[in-house]
Amino acid sequence: MATRKRPSVRRKSLCEQKPWEDEVLREVYAVRDAYAAEHGYDLDRICADLKGREKSSRLQRSNAHPPVRA
Repeated sequence: MATRKRPSVRRKSLCEQKPWEDEVLREVYAVRDAYAAEHGYDLDRICADLKGREKSSRLQRSNAHPPVRA
């Protein structure tokens, strides 16, 4: 099945694409930076907030261990 060519979008080869230019990663980094900024980039405050979120979450941790390779 042939695909239509889109002259407005140039394909990047793997050697041209840089991992730090990925749009998804760019969004993740922006959200992470905004979260850190809310807590003044203080790791103790960030850790306390994450622990509090973990405690108030209804999600439960699994006690299962990955299978051991022979």
